[in-house]
Amino acid sequence: MTGRAEDDPRALMFQARAKQRRTGGEDPEGATALYRRVIALVPQSAEAELRLSEALVESGDLDGAVAPATKATELDPRSAEAWVHLGTLQYIRGRSTESVRPECRTALQTANRLVPGDAEILLYLAQVCQDLDDRAGALKAWLKLGRIHPGGTYGEKPLAALAWERAATLATDLNEYEAKREAVMALCRGNHPEARHLRMLEELARDQVEKGYLGHAEDSFLLLAQNVPGEPGIWENIARIQIQTEHFDEALKSLQTAESLKPSPRLTYFKAISYMNLGHLQEAESFWREYFSVPEPTDDKEMQQNASFCFGVCMLLEGRPADLLLLVDSWPDVEAQGDLQALKTQALIQTQDWKAARGCLKNGMERFPKQTLFSHAIRTIPAEKLQESLWSRTEARQVLAQLDLESMAGLWAEFRQWNKCLDLVIKARQASKLRSADLLLLHANALDQLNRFQEATQVYREAQKLKPDDAMVQNNLGYLLLEKGGDIKEAIRLIEASLKQDPKNGSTLDSWGWALFKQGKAKEAEEALRKAVDLRPYNPDIRKHLGEVLLKQGNKEEALAQWERALAYAFPERKELEERTRKLRVELAREQQHTGDENDPSRSDDEGEDEGDD
Repeated sequence: MTGRAEDDPRALMFQARAKQRRTGGEDPEGATALYRRVIALVPQSAEAELRLSEALVESGDLDGAVAPATKATELDPRSAEAWVHLGTLQYIRGRSTESVRPECRTALQTANRLVPGDAEILLYLAQVCQDLDDRAGALKAWLKLGRIHPGGTYGEKPLAALAWERAATLATDLNEYEAKREAVMALCRGNHPEARHLRMLEELARDQVEKGYLGHAEDSFLLLAQNVPGEPGIWENIARIQIQTEHFDEALKSLQTAESLKPSPRLTYFKAISYMNLGHLQEAESFWREYFSVPEPTDDKEMQQNASFCFGVCMLLEGRPADLLLLVDSWPDVEAQGDLQALKTQALIQTQDWKAARGCLKNGMERFPKQTLFSHAIRTIPAEKLQESLWSRTEARQVLAQLDLESMAGLWAEFRQWNKCLDLVIKARQASKLRSADLLLLHANALDQLNRFQEATQVYREAQKLKPDDAMVQNNLGYLLLEKGGDIKEAIRLIEASLKQDPKNGSTLDSWGWALFKQGKAKEAEEALRKAVDLRPYNPDIRKHLGEVLLKQGNKEEALAQWERALAYAFPERKELEERTRKLRVELAREQQHTGDENDPSRSDDEGEDEGDD
């Protein structure tokens, strides 16, 4: 390099820049000539190649601008500006030339990795992917664009709304549930969402209920209620989900809101159900009476039958069997309903009408062999015991009373009143020396629900002695030992024995995978839990465990995906997992910003660290 200005690359660059339109000049052709002189002097100058391409674009020579733009990225593959320019250039050319679009997509993808927050690049990338029928790539780009909350409009529509709309449409076409949910929820979180967006949200919520994604469904209906506060049906749907997920206090609040808008017998029904599950039987009875005070409370026959059963259970649990008999006899078609026949049998036992109770029991066993009470009687009472001539009076009463005690314990369990259930289980066990595996499992479950794990373990051991090869007993005891600090070797033996009997049981595979993880065998645990997920895809506990195993192996992205799928459902530890998921999502975002795309050869670790600091 000499001291003459015409041979000084820096001076030539300044002169050329001054001629470009982007810097206020009016001579892009002159700038082109100067940049070519710089390149002749400094052949490896990425800056000169980039500026030459810009000047050619300003001159209208789009095709000629491609070669220097490409050269700039080759000379400096870490230059975000060079990749953005090349991607934009190819996008403009690709609007009219289809053959250019694959190269355009590649350039835009690289530019996006280098400047992930550039809304224009994401918009171009999404459109090019759609032009190429790369719907998965387009969906990814639209989602990224929506997540950065871009300002401005495209056409007459806000750019953010456009991104989420396109993402929702593509996600629906591709059956990408998580993406669809994210897009629809985003469209409806803004101020004054459009009516069609709210219809999309309602469709999403109903689909979530149908698929069992109750945690997500509640979120969707709550968002819908915020935007349509005067619709009682939305609050009823929220309450029904809360009942299904055992959030009965919240359900009562939602029902109260719905009732303030428009009372109905259906709301009364759900209030009664909620109060029963909370153990407030007198309040529940008052609502059952209100429900049945309407001649035809609903055209839903299944709901009416369930209401009859629950009202009858309420009376039994309140200790009023005589009143239950009067009530049941006043209802039509009682003889055709196995559940009501079972309640009537129990009421006759409790009022000590032994002969009528025995007849009602025999009739029910013949007509409704699958109903819980009658099925239990078929399994536990020998046929000869029901022959009146062979059945002693004392023994008859003892057998019937025992049946009633065990059934009452089951009814308390059905409505989550575990202390009452436990009291009756203990009475039933004291009343008979015979040991029933069903009763022992109910006993252990009640203790487990009350966090009395050591006692639950002891009862499971009793059940194990009674039925040493019972797969359910083996799995339940093994998992309890695994979770509550018992002998891990024994837990593993029990779960393995259960799995050998039923190798396609998703719950047992979950236990086995968790046992392997506890032993430090993460890879084997992952394999078992993936099989469990295939068998029981809607079980949140399995996905929680799989996420934990994947996280242990450093697979954070898939761990996050599994946890997010678990959160679609409702379960006791959902809020805790929500918080862990939020933290993992933030951690992943920081890592991606810090390191960039590990598969991108144009990035170095040093550059990733610099961008992370920025």
